[in-house]
Amino acid sequence: MSSWGTKVFENDTATDLLDEVLDGTFRLDDYRRTIRAESSDGYISMRTGEQLLAMGALVRVARGDGIDALDQIVEHAQLGEGAELDLAPFLEQFSEEDIDRLREHIGTTLREPAVSELFERWEESGELERWLERSRAVAP
Repeated sequence: MSSWGTKVFENDTATDLLDEVLDGTFRLDDYRRTIRAESSDGYISMRTGEQLLAMGALVRVARGDGIDALDQIVEHAQLGEGAELDLAPFLEQFSEEDIDRLREHIGTTLREPAVSELFERWEESGELERWLERSRAVAP
């Protein structure tokens, strides 16, 4: 059974992406193809929506923004005392244009159920407003 919660990293898809970032195997190019295909179809799947939100949170943290997701990232990474979270290799993969597109795709994910499976699921769950509030906070 997969995990599910209103915070960005309270689902398996986001923590899988975070694991890739932490172990150095994340490649933005691998995600670009899926994101482009789905955005051109006009519908963002739940999995892609969760990945977009995770990337948005990681970009914000890598840029030094103090957002709530930072605590989740540090906890998941199990950093020891004095250890630092190095997200520079992750952030270096993004151009400003990539970040603009990421922001745009996150906006689509948070727009309405007709274009976002993730929005639809949260609407059905009854926790849409709480999820939207937390998710909007991670957009770069």
